[in-house]
Amino acid sequence: MRRSVGKLLVALTAIWLPMSVGVSVAGARPTLQVSAPALGCPAIEGAFVVLLDPGGRMLLLSGAEFLGGHAVGQASGEALRVALPRGDAWELSRAGSPTGPVQVWGAAYRARTEGVGGCVAFDREQFSSEGDLVTYAQWLVNEVYLKLPKVEREAFPALRLTNRTIRLRLQFAGYEPLQLQTTEGATLAVRVPGGPRTLLLRPFVLDETTGRVAIELSATDEPYWQRAEKHPLGFVVASASQPAALADPSGTIQVDTVSAPTADVPN
Repeated sequence: MRRSVGKLLVALTAIWLPMSVGVSVAGARPTLQVSAPALGCPAIEGAFVVLLDPGGRMLLLSGAEFLGGHAVGQASGEALRVALPRGDAWELSRAGSPTGPVQVWGAAYRARTEGVGGCVAFDREQFSSEGDLVTYAQWLVNEVYLKLPKVEREAFPALRLTNRTIRLRLQFAGYEPLQLQTTEGATLAVRVPGGPRTLLLRPFVLDETTGRVAIELSATDEPYWQRAEKHPLGFVVASASQPAALADPSGTIQVDTVSAPTADVPN
């Protein structure tokens, strides 16, 4: 008989790392839509868009002014050439916004792209400094996008982090399934049956239409998991029709639903 794991849920905490002192104001910054196939980015949109150059740079773009950015042109749904001080030009096949023409702001930074192109976007809007903004963008590129399974990154080369709601079904071997709900990019902590181990899950939506989600896994044996040393376990990929198998601890994880973003973007 399968045992209940209803008491094993340690915490459901929305944590977006790195943290920021700034306060997010949803809707203040227009959504920017960008297409740059030459850089491996067929299309992406967000409050901020980051294009990756395989040569080791990232271009940060937004439809409003940001710390460290320069005005680089008007986005009206056509091709846009982004030329920055002391840097090469970036050719965008298309740049626009659902709100109509917008002034585009941009800045380029060095990045460990490891020869990979593509793009990421995020809808968090307010940051305390240029360093805070760049650190957040580099975290999303280096610690999430570049660590996704290669086959998934090639299938879904545009990763957007917003605040969609994800419902998961986690089942440890021999136990009843546990229903979980969180916001993408947030951390879920679940106590593993039979010991002190805590399993940490952080989901990222790869494809909203099919509900395909990449889930970063890590674990710790310490009781205060937020400050504890964590052991990375890599990514698994799941959807409603394709559960992911867990090896240690043994079990499965499945996506129930992926819901559209709500009005507020967590900080």
